[in-house]
Amino acid sequence: MRLKDVHIASIGVHLGRSVDLAEAVAAGRYDEAEYTANGLVRAVVAEDEFPADMAVTAVRQAMDRCPVDPADIRLMLHASLFFQGQDMWTPASYIQRYTIGGAAPSIEVDQKSSGGTAALGLAVSYLSNCDPDSAVLITTADRFGEPGWDRFRSESGTVMGDGATATVLTRRPGFARVLSTVLTADPTLEEMYRGDGFKTAAHSGDKPMDLRRRKKAFMRGRMLELEQISLRIASGVGDCMRTALEEADTKLDDVSRVVLPNIGLTVRWWSVLKEMGVERDRTSWDWGRTIGHLGAGDQFAGLEHLVRQGQVRPGDRVVLAASGHGFNWGAAVVEILDTPDWAATPA
Repeated sequence: MRLKDVHIASIGVHLGRSVDLAEAVAAGRYDEAEYTANGLVRAVVAEDEFPADMAVTAVRQAMDRCPVDPADIRLMLHASLFFQGQDMWTPASYIQRYTIGGAAPSIEVDQKSSGGTAALGLAVSYLSNCDPDSAVLITTADRFGEPGWDRFRSESGTVMGDGATATVLTRRPGFARVLSTVLTADPTLEEMYRGDGFKTAAHSGDKPMDLRRRKKAFMRGRMLELEQISLRIASGVGDCMRTALEEADTKLDDVSRVVLPNIGLTVRWWSVLKEMGVERDRTSWDWGRTIGHLGAGDQFAGLEHLVRQGQVRPGDRVVLAASGHGFNWGAAVVEILDTPDWAATPA
């Protein structure tokens, strides 16, 4: 989707405290071989906060960082991966109640790790057809706490991090402009995370979820296809990026940074990106390996980090890319227009 008049007014981020993954290895909580192979060194952990409250903090920061009137927000989208604190409940409504208020619809986007970019794709379509004063708020939040989730063992290839983001999109000028967004999918791979059947009740939460078991069951029946499946999943990220770049009339060589999910080096897409000419030092890797996988929020948190630390400057273009269960992929191209007041001055 090509865009002309959608801007990012601000981003707010709230993260848990930073913990050293070497200590988790020493305590026997994180496998040493995985620690070495993945290359992740730290993760953020929230011990006393629930996801919706973390999102409230992020929204308040984002609103403080921009001149947008809460009354001008026409839509709120909330994306997450894991349990939000209560069954049969609407966390988006809670976040709205304690931040912007108003009567705008608040909707949850359940695309797992690609939820943030999926929300972005939906938001820009909605906003493009609104009046010039309109804005949209996107939030993400997750806390991967025990006993329901073991951040070191429930999923493979990563360590989960706890945090929330809030992004304000507007038709008016902002510090960045969204040039394009692309969402793609391959539903033939949905079974990988479905496992061996359906259940009549949700996960009880008395022991950690085991997504590795589901994936192993899926792979056991497809031993001859594993290489092809792995390549399809990894290539989905690259293909989505290429389309977003094409629609933004941007060449990959002209991109300053690529913000990826905070995933370990064992994931196949790192080799696919290298073949495309994207080395790790042009990605969000150095930051992401100290944060952990924030569920749906890696892309917005990564962009905020680049801006706040002065690692991108006006004129730079940044690609946001995501991969989620389903399988679903999302990508966006963003152009930095200005250095916001809350950011450091670029060197």
